[in-house]
Amino acid sequence: MERITALGTTTDLATAAAILGISRSAAYKLAARGAFPTPLFRAGAHYRVPTAPILRALHLEPPAPSVDGTDDVTGNDTGGHVAGGTDATGREPR
Repeated sequence: MERITALGTTTDLATAAAILGISRSAAYKLAARGAFPTPLFRAGAHYRVPTAPILRALHLEPPAPSVDGTDDVTGNDTGGHVAGGTDATGREPR
């Protein structure tokens, strides 16, 4: 998953095909017919494939980005406590 997300938000058709186990020639044929297994778009003479749908096709989901500066997606800090005195499960500590 890290290697795919390291590609950025999009990748070229040949790379996407290799990740999905499709030959390059088959990928171009599928793209021309509008049948490539993930969404793609043309940028001039080239196809670009968003990486998020590739991850979904492989049943890999990238971690959601933190919107409030905490270390995990639940809103908890690394100590497992959130503001208000509750622990990571939302219960008051004993």
